[in-house]
Amino acid sequence: MSSTASIPRFLLPLRSPLWCLSSKTTIRNASTKSKNNAYKKSPKPLVLEKPTKFNPPSHPARLRKDPPRYPGPQLSAEEIDRKSVKKYPNMMPPEGTFMHWFLNNKSIHIWIALGTLSTLAGGVWITNFKRDSPFGDMLPEWPQLFLHPIAFTRTCYEVLQLHTAHVTAETMERRKHKVEDVAKRAAYRKAHGLDKDEGFGGWTAKTDKEVLGPGIKLGHEKEAEIAETAEGGAGGNGKEGEKKVVYEKQFSGKKWLGIW
Repeated sequence: MSSTASIPRFLLPLRSPLWCLSSKTTIRNASTKSKNNAYKKSPKPLVLEKPTKFNPPSHPARLRKDPPRYPGPQLSAEEIDRKSVKKYPNMMPPEGTFMHWFLNNKSIHIWIALGTLSTLAGGVWITNFKRDSPFGDMLPEWPQLFLHPIAFTRTCYEVLQLHTAHVTAETMERRKHKVEDVAKRAAYRKAHGLDKDEGFGGWTAKTDKEVLGPGIKLGHEKEAEIAETAEGGAGGNGKEGEKKVVYEKQFSGKKWLGIW
């Protein structure tokens, strides 16, 4: 028997017809085009497909609920009524009681708060009035308010009028002193020739009428007194022929609240 020996592959020729590779065949329909040709010939860039719009569900997920609890049998109507009026320690009073109505009524709390604040404010004002006003001792006693309310009110009104007139007189006296002082200074400046616009700031200086403004009319006696004061202040240093000018103020005679 003839023995057959296998020939190693590396001893065979590289491109022998015996060992030719099987060619791949591609089947393509006539109506389709190859991918490479389509990619090369298409002038437009590739566009990704638009994703579908997110449509949320019409009903959300159901929330998790605690399991039902059954503490006991359902209470009867009598037990519910008895429980509503029962007083428990360290808790608000039950409905239907006076304390529950009192604690939950807002109108009562508003009246109590406003009444307390008004009483405190009135007490402080009366105390200050008795301490500062010279007519504080003329106020009637508090028991007279319940015995004779009309006379009590009338007396308080008259005392307030006296106090207002006193404050007005004091204010007018202070204003009068200030006006006299301003008039004396103006007469002194004019007697010594200091009223002329000289030096830096003369073009911004105000006239005596603008500086002094409206005031109380002094009268002839005050004018003579101011003139004598200005003349005495000049003394030997004054020059002959100096004019003694007296500034006269005008006052309407009506003051509001004792100030204006």
